Amino acid sequence: MSNNTLTPEHALGLLWQQAPDFAFVLLDAGGTIIGWRGASEAMFGYTEAEVLGQPLELIFTEQDRALGLHILEKQVAVATDRSEDDRWHLRKDGMKIWVAGSLVALREDGVHVGFAKVMCDRTNLRAQLDTTENRLAHAHDALRGRDIFFGRLTHEVRNALGPIRSVTQLIERKGLATGDLQMPISIVKRQVGQMARMMDDLAEVVRFGAGKLRLEKQSFELGADLKEIAETVRAECDQKLQRLEVLVPQAPVILHADRERVHQIVFNLLHNASKYTPQGGRIWLQCTVEIDQAVIKVEDTGIGVPASLLPVIFELFTQENPHQAGGGFGVGLSLVKDLVGAHGGFVEVRSPGKGQGSEFSVRLPLHADGRLIPPDPVDFAV
Repeated sequence: MSNNTLTPEHALGLLWQQAPDFAFVLLDAGGTIIGWRGASEAMFGYTEAEVLGQPLELIFTEQDRALGLHILEKQVAVATDRSEDDRWHLRKDGMKIWVAGSLVALREDGVHVGFAKVMCDRTNLRAQLDTTENRLAHAHDALRGRDIFFGRLTHEVRNALGPIRSVTQLIERKGLATGDLQMPISIVKRQVGQMARMMDDLAEVVRFGAGKLRLEKQSFELGADLKEIAETVRAECDQKLQRLEVLVPQAPVILHADRERVHQIVFNLLHNASKYTPQGGRIWLQCTVEIDQAVIKVEDTGIGVPASLLPVIFELFTQENPHQAGGGFGVGLSLVKDLVGAHGGFVEVRSPGKGQGSEFSVRLPLHADGRLIPPDPVDFAV
């Protein structure tokens, strides 16, 4: 028969005989195999002569037969016209293959007369899924092990810092830090404080990863708190002759959030800005309101963020040059992202490139239900 006289019926017959990937199985109304076409023999290893007159349960696993799934499949098809499933089936050689199948109930003049089942071997796909699941399970175990390790690490380091802090405080209290000792004691205090902050950040990351981070939300005036936070890093900026400016609205910005966590977010951004801004640079801490969000921005004239680092800047332990990280290990920005996300907000960074500064923007919902909390009236009269 030439191509120009090919009929739909003949084309369908050729498909049934030649389909390389799909098995077509025809059953009578009782579920007995009456046709074994397409890739059926290649997929299951049986010839058509071997399966004709056999029930379809021949290819079901023992577990599925014990559950009666071969019966349920036909019942569903009769009731709803079609039954679809993905399951393990058995080949003639006993090997299991993962099959995606669809069993269609055939009717003539409204009377059920048989079934047609179309199947496709998806064993490779199932293997990929199993591999992915195993990798995810392994990653979960690795993360849990990481959290346990860092939890112990922070505990031990805090225990080690306690006596050092106590000794420096005792020396200062007794007036022993005189002359040549003043500068070394000051350095020790500063380094102990920095290590303590790093351990606090790491403990928060571990707590967040373990699902133990709890937010204690309250309403507070954001602008006043930003000025307060800025003062905690002012000495750090002064040492590098950096100019730190705080720009907030005159009217109160009432934020409903965990006040301590917001302080952590802003402090980490300001601390990073000072650390990566050269001597004599400028840093701006800004706040504004956009619709139902408080927007906090930290901008600097620092070393900037290279384009390659922008997509991963908020991932844990991300650093452009770990050997020149100024005493940190890439936890602060990851913690910022986690804390902002826990509030239902988001954080982003913009940087034109190396040596051109950066701008970090944090957006937090003003209120838990998205409403603006009206501020008290403000008198602008001079």
